Amino acid sequence: MDQRKENLLKLIIENYIDSAEPVGSKFLVEEAALDVSGATVRNEMRELEEAGYLTHPHTSAGRIPTESGYRYYVERLMGTTPAKKLDVKKLETLAKADGLKSVGKYVADATESAVIIALNRNSVYYTGISYLFAQPEFQDYAHTVRMSEIFDHCEDHIDELYEAVEKTATRVLIGQENPLGGACTLFATRLPQGKLFAVMAPLRTAYVRTLQLVEAVKAIA
Repeated sequence: MDQRKENLLKLIIENYIDSAEPVGSKFLVEEAALDVSGATVRNEMRELEEAGYLTHPHTSAGRIPTESGYRYYVERLMGTTPAKKLDVKKLETLAKADGLKSVGKYVADATESAVIIALNRNSVYYTGISYLFAQPEFQDYAHTVRMSEIFDHCEDHIDELYEAVEKTATRVLIGQENPLGGACTLFATRLPQGKLFAVMAPLRTAYVRTLQLVEAVKAIA
């Protein structure tokens, strides 16, 4: 993918993450101040869609990222920076005073997502489910019911989660890569003493911020 398409894909993904609304060419030209014509932007968007990185809802002319688009973003476009010092300090304080469950509640609040903590393969704790289900993607009742069933049977899939997460690396498992449910992205990392820490977020989530927090939890564990 050339630089212009990469820049365009990054803009679309980050604007969609912020707004939860499909991103159109008019917005990109007028608000993002792209130094190209609307026709050029529309052609580039169409090519990104044909390549599988974007799609468009039937009711909108704007585009939204696909799982492949998010994967490309995570691997090549979003970059990595350390967590904010304030976050790290707060996580350290909570870990020392109240333990990993309080750390999980802080991360759930900061990311507006669910957090899953496996103390071992037979003991699973989760928090922040209400944050996850409050996201626009989960306003469909049937979809929410399907997702809630995943948490009801979370323990049944914990071995798959352990197997998906390498011992030394934090994994970002997007959509169908996620053993706990294809409607979400899972940020997961192993911790000492056989523990595992994961954030279950919508596909449309603040990837940079969430990954920063999960890496910070790994660093202080």
